[in-house]
Amino acid sequence: MARSLVCLSGRHRVAGALGAGVLVGSLALAGCSSGSPKGGGTVPPVSTAGAGGGSSVSASASGGASAGASGAASAGAVTAESLSDPTLGYTVVSIPKDLDVTQTKVLQDYVAYDKATWRVWFTREGLDEALNRSTGSTHEDIQNSYEKMTAYDTPPVMIGVGGIDVSGDKQGADVTICSDRTQMKATDFQGNDVTQKSTQRRLEISVHMVPRDDGVWITQSETRLSVNECTAKAGK
Repeated sequence: MARSLVCLSGRHRVAGALGAGVLVGSLALAGCSSGSPKGGGTVPPVSTAGAGGGSSVSASASGGASAGASGAASAGAVTAESLSDPTLGYTVVSIPKDLDVTQTKVLQDYVAYDKATWRVWFTREGLDEALNRSTGSTHEDIQNSYEKMTAYDTPPVMIGVGGIDVSGDKQGADVTICSDRTQMKATDFQGNDVTQKSTQRRLEISVHMVPRDDGVWITQSETRLSVNECTAKAGK
């Protein structure tokens, strides 16, 4: 089955934030809700610090790789659980295994970006951090969407990371994720439920990231790959 590619330019999570009022043309994805219980208590740790391949190698998702995998028990290992934020209502369900150092850094910076933007749409706070972790049209769209907000998104949201491809020159990386928003709702500033059922779905998204001079990877663009075909457990 052929997949349609829809460029999101950083707005893929704004729909809920815009609620029932403001819709931007490219916000076909916006407002999608997630479907996971709040918190990461049930997410098993997944090791990402393995003997990964070269920087141009894609890492496949390991939906529930056990903490017993080699290296998982090492102090400071990056796991789905450690990347989650129960307070925010943001749960990372799966991440690739056997990532190299660069891929692990991309993963951490992607999740930091994703959490920063969801914090904006959930609370209308933290805009500067979200802007700091984006560039180009994504940066502009976050600012514009924030200014047009008429409602808050309400967690939970579940994320599965299916793969991380880093270019040979390490000047670009593509992160494939499944964003499960099937339980997410929207509430306007007066406290009214303005949830649209059509926005409660699972989105497979390809996120293109580039490194800043300080080594932090930031999001440049997002492309929708499919709707309701991916799972957070598989990450694709």
